[in-house]
Amino acid sequence: MLRKYLLMVICCLCASNSSAEMVTLKTAYGTQFNAYVAGPEDADIGIALAHDRWGLAQEAKNWADRLGKQGYRVVVADLYDGRRVRDELMTSEVMGQTDPEWVLADINGALDYLKKRQRKVALMGWGYGAKFSYQVAADEDADIDALIAFYALPQSAAQDIAGIDVPILGVFGRQDLNLSMDKVDEFQQVMLQLRKILDVVSVNAAAGFVNPQNKTYQVAASNEAWDATQQFLKRHLIDE
Repeated sequence: MLRKYLLMVICCLCASNSSAEMVTLKTAYGTQFNAYVAGPEDADIGIALAHDRWGLAQEAKNWADRLGKQGYRVVVADLYDGRRVRDELMTSEVMGQTDPEWVLADINGALDYLKKRQRKVALMGWGYGAKFSYQVAADEDADIDALIAFYALPQSAAQDIAGIDVPILGVFGRQDLNLSMDKVDEFQQVMLQLRKILDVVSVNAAAGFVNPQNKTYQVAASNEAWDATQQFLKRHLIDE
């Protein structure tokens, strides 16, 4: 236990000397994508963030900065390839125009970047990004150590979910109009049957409660999700 907290103190001290920046990374196909990077380069643990429908907006960067200050190396891939959304209508348009295969390639590119220096790597996504994060985690070539998904469930069949071999934290809003807690319960049962590790946190809010750009944003729920995320990362990625 003492080693665990000493490691966190050291990581936080290192983070104070780090700075965030935009960088250009490559996918396995050789294509390029932009990404926001924060936290110490020599961090023990890396986290790839898959943004929500608003793209690489300020809130995604804020989470990267907060995690970076905790001592993690964080990368947020721009899954929209530079396209910016200004309103609800544009979010739907840009999502519809974005090729899912390239989204997956960009997320994997961000993970590959982290795995060059970080000993352990987690993947975290919100809504739009969370759905793709499940796909990445279920791939037989996935090389991650933990998965955090906000207000989303896997779109694949149970046999594909069996490919996810890392601890999962699912964060949901009990007022979500598009995802009932009954569906979350079903997912828990499937994961239990498959003997997978799944932690579920539900807050009294609707989907999108983390991002101030959403009408459903809720400070208390966002703080609760942040605390749950911190506890999950410490429990599953930091050695005892």
